[in-house]
Amino acid sequence: MKTSLLTGSTGGLGGEIAKILAKDGWNLILINRDKEKADKQIASLNKQYPKQDFHSYIANLIDLEDIRKASQEIAKDHTQINALYNIAGLLTDKRIMNPQNIEAHFALNSLAPYLLVQSLRSQLKAIATPESPSIIVNFSTAAVNSVKTLDTAKLINPDTIGGLLDAYAKTKTVLSIMACFLEDELSEDNVYIYSADPGATKTQMTSGGEGMPWFLRFLVPLLFGNADKQAQKLLDGVDRAIKEKQTAVFISNGKVKKNPAIAYDKQIQNDVRALMDSIAF
Repeated sequence: MKTSLLTGSTGGLGGEIAKILAKDGWNLILINRDKEKADKQIASLNKQYPKQDFHSYIANLIDLEDIRKASQEIAKDHTQINALYNIAGLLTDKRIMNPQNIEAHFALNSLAPYLLVQSLRSQLKAIATPESPSIIVNFSTAAVNSVKTLDTAKLINPDTIGGLLDAYAKTKTVLSIMACFLEDELSEDNVYIYSADPGATKTQMTSGGEGMPWFLRFLVPLLFGNADKQAQKLLDGVDRAIKEKQTAVFISNGKVKKNPAIAYDKQIQNDVRALMDSIAF
């Protein structure tokens, strides 16, 4: 039986991904911030699927120390992980600094996935094979296509936050950059990595998020898809990429595409990796 780790699993897309994977027979490791919601989710999963294993870890993934603590506990408790879904994310137009004085978009959207990937590399490669690779799926957004330049020195504390098309889009672009500079070394361990845009989805973030442009909020009920359908579409896109033996690609609305052009810039890859390594290790 396979095991998947999910962050941000108690609501929206994360909740739907967890439901689909559990129904398909996966054991789940769940990282969430709200213990009450997490306990309720675990109780529901245990009741529905008593022969599967579900484990909950509580962490505020904006705080790097919480991430380190959670990843250490998970590494101690679990020897193998077949899939890592970094779903938790932040979209706001307000400046929030984490306990390490790092702007929260970068901390949660970029650093948290990177820390979890690097901390759990041994678990991800434990039983991965060319025929059955382990996977990393970092949740992204179509807004990355608007990012043409990236000042890596400003990621820790940007001049502006700006909602959807500023700090949010830039820190999600980092995920595509990360996929590109990790591609070769992860492939050696039979681990595939993807950035995945679920498409326009009705969630708490899109319906009432402070970083969503006001005009888009009015369009959410009309043009945005339900979370369950978008979650299934995303998973189908991931399955398609795996079957085609593609890694370090961008999955958008269920379709396999190239990453944004900026992700292939070697200098930016080197700068982003150096910055994240200097913080993470």
